Amino acid sequence: MVVAHRWGRTVTITQTVHPTARPPARAAKAGRQGMSSTLASTMDAPKPTSTARPAPAGADAADPAEKPLPTSGVRVRRMRRGPLLLVLITAAHLAMLLSYAFVYPTWAGYDEAQHVDMVYGLQHGDGWPAPGKKMIASGVAATSDDFDRGRYADMFQSGGKRRGAAPFAEIDPTPRGERRSFAELGGPTPVDDGRLSNQMVQHPPMIYAAGALLLDVLPGSDDWSYDTQVFVLRLVNILVVGPLPVLGWLAARRFGLGEPAALAAAALPLAIPGFTRVGATFNNDGILMLTTGALTVVLAGVMRGDLRRRTAAWAGLWFGLALLSKAFALTMPVMIVAAYLVGWWRVRGTGTRSDVPKPRRERLGSWWALVRSLPWVPGVLAVGLGLAVSGWWWVRNYVLYNAVQPNGWAVNPPRREPLLLPDSFFTWFWYFVRTMISRFWGGLGMFEPPQLSPIAIVLATVVVVGLSVVAMVGGGRHRPAGPDAAGPDAAGRSATAGPDAVAGSAGAVGSGGTAAGSGVLGREVRLWGAASVVVLLLPVAFAYLSVGQRSWADYKLYTRGIAVQGRYLYLGIVGLGVVIALGLCRVLRARERFGPLMVLVGAALMQGAALLAICSYYWLPRQVSFTPARIPDVVSAIGRWAPFPIGVTIATFVLAAALFVAALSAAALSAAASQPTGSVLADVPASRSRPTSPEPAVQAAESATAGRPTDHTSSDAARTQ
Repeated sequence: MVVAHRWGRTVTITQTVHPTARPPARAAKAGRQGMSSTLASTMDAPKPTSTARPAPAGADAADPAEKPLPTSGVRVRRMRRGPLLLVLITAAHLAMLLSYAFVYPTWAGYDEAQHVDMVYGLQHGDGWPAPGKKMIASGVAATSDDFDRGRYADMFQSGGKRRGAAPFAEIDPTPRGERRSFAELGGPTPVDDGRLSNQMVQHPPMIYAAGALLLDVLPGSDDWSYDTQVFVLRLVNILVVGPLPVLGWLAARRFGLGEPAALAAAALPLAIPGFTRVGATFNNDGILMLTTGALTVVLAGVMRGDLRRRTAAWAGLWFGLALLSKAFALTMPVMIVAAYLVGWWRVRGTGTRSDVPKPRRERLGSWWALVRSLPWVPGVLAVGLGLAVSGWWWVRNYVLYNAVQPNGWAVNPPRREPLLLPDSFFTWFWYFVRTMISRFWGGLGMFEPPQLSPIAIVLATVVVVGLSVVAMVGGGRHRPAGPDAAGPDAAGRSATAGPDAVAGSAGAVGSGGTAAGSGVLGREVRLWGAASVVVLLLPVAFAYLSVGQRSWADYKLYTRGIAVQGRYLYLGIVGLGVVIALGLCRVLRARERFGPLMVLVGAALMQGAALLAICSYYWLPRQVSFTPARIPDVVSAIGRWAPFPIGVTIATFVLAAALFVAALSAAALSAAASQPTGSVLADVPASRSRPTSPEPAVQAAESATAGRPTDHTSSDAARTQ
């Protein structure tokens, strides 16, 4: 069986394959030309080990997420428009990151001075001091103090513009040619004014070591102006988070979604201005997003039955790298174990069923046999390899400081956040919920303002929560039993329904052809789909709970809202994108091809609202409102603060706008196209089955694309393809 995706429609072709028939030369050539060498195909295809059961009648209407992973690795070459749109989305994402790197002046990122100071300390042999022992370097503090405690602190951190503080637009920065290097500003000598230490020693050193290595190998970087060195480190973070749209696309494809849904998942990072702001400045959040996103790509295939040791090794590698980024990765073993249990559930469910009823004892087996069938080897390999790569860091912390993640200050510092009164759990809880939501979408200042419009935040939150619920509970209905009940184009209607869409079609004929058997199968597939969605959302859920636990503990100590940052949820942006794409496709159904366009339009609106808020607060004088005529003034003000001539700033903004428009145009053209330019062969079933020759199926897909009639004869051999 082959499922060829046409935008918004799935065409299912089933053809009988004689076991001794020699494949036609034309089909064999098509199969060879369709070989995929991407990361998805590298990790997707499990080795065939047994024979799969025949698919139940009506299963041709199953959606892409229900089809298991490919076994043969043979695919028809994808149409050019899909990858082109992916390239444009990724390019627009990178250009927006570069634009935000100019929109936010040096030191305007979250704790950016502390992060840069860690790099500077490694460059000058400071090593990794104990908590409370790392004082910020004088060369870094000479300019960053203006944002933290000096001239700009009230405007930058406390919304002082509303009280008359001058914004960046009214402040004349040091002329570009007169800006000095860190060495000239004081060098690595620690400050000794009694301030708090640099708390970033509580984090693993991977991203800081990478930044120090890069600056060391760049000739003459020690003599560059301080803002140029910081911008180079910002470029490191931009390159780190740049692949996230591609990872979203890969995760969606490995999860079984079609090309439009995968492109919608890829576009999600563009729709979160707070994420763009974090990705454009230097920090250790970006490396956590990258490693967790790559781990999600691997586990998306695991949940669909890829239990190979090679895949487990990839999962362990990415988990190990995530552990070297931030403590949030310590919850990843739960996600890994959950993904393997879901994948085992799927493989066991598809591999042990039979159309012939079996005795209860034989069907259930012993508990010991059930325990032995669990994916012990790949699960232990994935978690164990990650711990072997990076577990030493957290063991070191516990041995030296009696804590897995010690307090980086080594003391409980005085706080400057406002009091939250009256002192009660409900006061804190309401503040936590609304602040996490607002700062997830638009953490644009330190702290507020600037901020997105409450209307934009509420609408975006309602859409994301609603689509996530649809993805989890399913959007399809059971179709009446019978071979023709679903209609001739049932495949097109259910192409985007998600992991449990097969339940509706499986209701036609279940085990032994009974309605009761089909109902059991439908419920099981629905549960598998919901479990898969939950696993994809685990990084976001665990981060949310971790932030909440710490915030509540700090509230009990200080009666203040502390460390409530929506940016901590960005580590799960890849999995969240897959879930939103799945929910969107279930809502759109046969109009799935509009998914990427809708996400990109939403992204344009969100980014436009965010840039309006940022520029109105930072880059326009007091008592001046934004109008299109003020754009040259805004660009000129940003250019004065930038580390490069104003022409570089203008070119970056123009490039970002052009790429965004190009991505929107490509998505609109794809949505408007009634026919694809080529066939997209869906993943062939990847239960642990021995595939028959795929070439006749490929030929059938080509015939369907060309509009020629194809033999739709069903057989067990065809279904196992």
